[in-house]
Amino acid sequence: MAKIPVPATARLASVPMEGKEMGREEAFTTFKGCVAEVLDIDPAQVTPEARWAEDLDADSLAVVEITLALNDAFSIRLPDVDPSKLSTVGQAFDIVAELVGV
Repeated sequence: MAKIPVPATARLASVPMEGKEMGREEAFTTFKGCVAEVLDIDPAQVTPEARWAEDLDADSLAVVEITLALNDAFSIRLPDVDPSKLSTVGQAFDIVAELVGV
């Protein structure tokens, strides 16, 4: 699967939170928390292999809410991406990780 390019304008403020650098594991924990809160599920269900619709029952409204939550949590602006190109949590997290720089 081709890598989805992230526009430079999406990197609004990828400054580490509270003056400390965020590692990939910490970023995924934050990502997972946002997804779990929006979907009202156990964070343990949010794995890189989990599929949005099939495994997490995330509809299009939930995806919009998750996007907004991630934008706020990471101080980024996620680019518009064709949902059919992001079938798993891991694919979406890779975009966030690139924007945050982890």
